[in-house]
Amino acid sequence: MEPRRAALRTGLFALAAVIALIGLIFLLSGNAFRPGIPYETYFTESVQGLDVGSPVKFRGVTIGKVTDIGLVAAEYPPEQKVETLSPVYQQVIVRFRVDPHKLGEHANIQQAIAHGLRVQVAPQGITGLAYLELSFVKPADHPIASVPWTPRSTVIPSVPSTLTQVQDAVQGFLANARKINFNKTIKAFNRLIQSLGSEMTTGTAHEALVRVNHLLGTLQTQVDQADLPATTRAVRDAANGPNTRALLASLAQSSAALAKASAAMPKLLAETNATVQNANATTANLDRQMQPILQNLSIASRNLAELSEQLKQNPATILRGAPPPRMTPR
Repeated sequence: MEPRRAALRTGLFALAAVIALIGLIFLLSGNAFRPGIPYETYFTESVQGLDVGSPVKFRGVTIGKVTDIGLVAAEYPPEQKVETLSPVYQQVIVRFRVDPHKLGEHANIQQAIAHGLRVQVAPQGITGLAYLELSFVKPADHPIASVPWTPRSTVIPSVPSTLTQVQDAVQGFLANARKINFNKTIKAFNRLIQSLGSEMTTGTAHEALVRVNHLLGTLQTQVDQADLPATTRAVRDAANGPNTRALLASLAQSSAALAKASAAMPKLLAETNATVQNANATTANLDRQMQPILQNLSIASRNLAELSEQLKQNPATILRGAPPPRMTPR
């Protein structure tokens, strides 16, 4: 009886320890007090590497966790079984919760979705694991698609992952490459090569090359006849010759004399100005001195003219002298 009680106490203790450990885990993770806001999204691509508990990040910051992964056809079964084959029901539904404290009190998810908030699957390095990445894209490039069911949570639209976009681009390139007629293209390329070859051998391009070759030969002949090295030496010898040195020395002397004359020019101009001023003063003095003389000469000239007029009228006046003054009767 006593061993059973000991075993029961041991089992109860172990069960309590497990419950306490689970509670501690929930307490440390914060999920017990902050379950988060539920959201869901739909993917048309594979979500390989994404599991329940995978982080949800916004620009590298963990803001939540994945809570459920399933198929749309199972979560929202269509009314008619035929619709199950529709692409919209072949999508993968991913539910996740976001910690509202990480988003902020004033976060408006609907407004953010309208401005381009989208979710995509992103790989975690080379481990093969994946996580959900929230980011903003151009809303016009990734519009919000409608669904024929009523979602249980707020839907954040998804966008293809980077790997899927690369695969789609490669597939599009390959699809376009399949439309190319390579045989026709190769034949056209061969014809182009042949045309170029004929042009280089017998066509206008060949004639142009011949003319260019002839022109180069003519230029080479002219250069050889010009004897540029001898001409250069002659110019160098002329520059270093005695005549050139004498000319340079004469130019140096002329420059020195010109500089000397230029230095003496201000003094010469000052002396010339003084001489002109003295000449002006002398002229003024002569003018003042000559004015009385000229006046006397003018008077004498008038007297001589009167005398001459009197002699013309009475020539005897020069012998008799002037007539006596008339006597006035008393």
